[in-house]
Amino acid sequence: MSTSHEQPRTVLLRDPVLRAMFLGTVACTIWYALPGTGASVKLALFWPIQVLLDVIFAVLSARMSALPGVSAAHRRFWRLIAAGAVFFTVGDTVQGVETFANPVGGMVQGGAVQSGLVTCGSVVCLLAMVLHPTRTAGRERLRFMLDAATVVAATAVLVWYLSPSVDVRESGGALLLALASAGVSIAGSFGLVKLMLGRNMPFTPIAGWTAGLASVLIGLSTGLTAALVEVTRPELAMLARLLPCALLAAVPRINEANLRADPGILERRPVRPFSLLPYIGVAAAYVLLIVSLTEGSLDVRVWGVVVGVLLVTGIVVTRQLIAFTDNARLLGEVDRSLRALAEQEERFRALVQHSSDITVIAGPDHVVSYASPAVERTFGVPPESVVGRRMDELTVPEGREQWRARLAGLLTRPGASITMRLQVPHLDGRPRYLTAVATNLTHVPSIGGVVYNAHDITEVVAYQDRLHHQATHDALTGLANRALFAERIAAAGGHAAILIIDLDGFKAVNDTYGHHAGDALLRAVADRLRRCVRAGDTVARLGGDEFAVLLPDTPLSYAEDLTRRLHESFGQAVEIDGTLIPIRASIGAASGALADADALLRDADAAMYSVKHALRDRAAF
Repeated sequence: MSTSHEQPRTVLLRDPVLRAMFLGTVACTIWYALPGTGASVKLALFWPIQVLLDVIFAVLSARMSALPGVSAAHRRFWRLIAAGAVFFTVGDTVQGVETFANPVGGMVQGGAVQSGLVTCGSVVCLLAMVLHPTRTAGRERLRFMLDAATVVAATAVLVWYLSPSVDVRESGGALLLALASAGVSIAGSFGLVKLMLGRNMPFTPIAGWTAGLASVLIGLSTGLTAALVEVTRPELAMLARLLPCALLAAVPRINEANLRADPGILERRPVRPFSLLPYIGVAAAYVLLIVSLTEGSLDVRVWGVVVGVLLVTGIVVTRQLIAFTDNARLLGEVDRSLRALAEQEERFRALVQHSSDITVIAGPDHVVSYASPAVERTFGVPPESVVGRRMDELTVPEGREQWRARLAGLLTRPGASITMRLQVPHLDGRPRYLTAVATNLTHVPSIGGVVYNAHDITEVVAYQDRLHHQATHDALTGLANRALFAERIAAAGGHAAILIIDLDGFKAVNDTYGHHAGDALLRAVADRLRRCVRAGDTVARLGGDEFAVLLPDTPLSYAEDLTRRLHESFGQAVEIDGTLIPIRASIGAASGALADADALLRDADAAMYSVKHALRDRAAF
């Protein structure tokens, strides 16, 4: 099938088969409509033309049933229509043979065999329309049936009024023909209305309306044949029979041309909440009532129209009462739904108002369109002041580039989520830490952006920092402990100098003045070490009265100069509980590559012990 979606009118005008059928119909119409001689020739060709139209209808319907991509239900429909067309063909062929043998007696009225076969074909076509599923159920099916009944009743009124008056006592056959034509029209209109009002129409709208018009015209022409035969130009009766058949024969080709140009036309057919077709039938019935009453005589035909209009009115009133009942039920459901929605909205608003979590919606341009009340507790500003600002303006400058890069990747994946950690400033100047889940909902029309659900983890971060500090720092002095000192050595790399500091006589201080005095002395030593080193140096308490200093990228000469300044700082005694306690320390220094940090530490430790032994020897001497 072609996938190009052309306009239906353009497709039909370009179709060669429809063009040929149109030109043939126009030529036939002009020939039969022109006055003059040749009536016998027109009569002789009437039934062959009728048979040709039947064959075209059967062949095109069979082609439609074999069209690729047609559903099973649609395929069955067109196969039954093709089977009905075969009955039409056989019946009209039989009548054509009889008319050829007796052209005056046969004329355009079918005999018993032809009428029987045509009736069988009509029943098969009606069966195709009745068996075709409409995909309606429940109350919708009831409304659907009432709408179909309205159109059928209006059609029956029209057929009744237009059918010729027949005297039952004198023309029993004509009466049966009129009743048969009326039955065909009513049954056909019911079947077509059923299909056109349902949700599974087996033909395109143009093909459906064409079939409906052809069915009505066929019913009317069949009923009026007896009257048309009596006129001075019987070829008009022939033309009245041929034109609807030509229109009907074109229906499957119209449908096929539309489907080949646009295979999805039936699936895209909009489902309307109501159809205007029943109301058009009602209006036509009332117009017909007014016309019949103006004739001045209340005969059987006029009373039939009156009864038909009353029937149509009753069906419409029933339909409207059912609609009112359904509307009342739906309004009750809507009211209940609105109340439930209001309760849910109130519950949601209460949850959002009192939630400690933050919800922020920002568009693809990162501009905030919504901020929950929790923003005020986190940022110290009302949520209204956040709306209209960019998300990156709400975070601290550090890490903004990485944040933007992650969001750029998120925006390429609708529905995806990422977790990030943000640091945002508070109005009081203290930063707040958030953990946020960003979800890309730009594809959701009601959202149209990225939703951030964030939780304040400032206290958690502070607690983790305290734990980390406790794990890496000495509790008494606040200096780095041995573990952190080792980490700093590993992170420094390259070249460095290390000082090892051991307090002399510290045990005597504890024994003489108490452990609280020893702790105070250690804290004083730690303070003086901090004051003497640079910002990038690391001072650590390795344990007991032993300290160490890491001097990254520092030569031994600087370490020796720092040693002299430390001795000068230690030269001032520490006052503890009104007693001056001197600080005596042995300091060893070593410098070298940190690739072998253990060796460097041993060298510094050995240098410290050398100094300590030298002091003891000097004191002993």
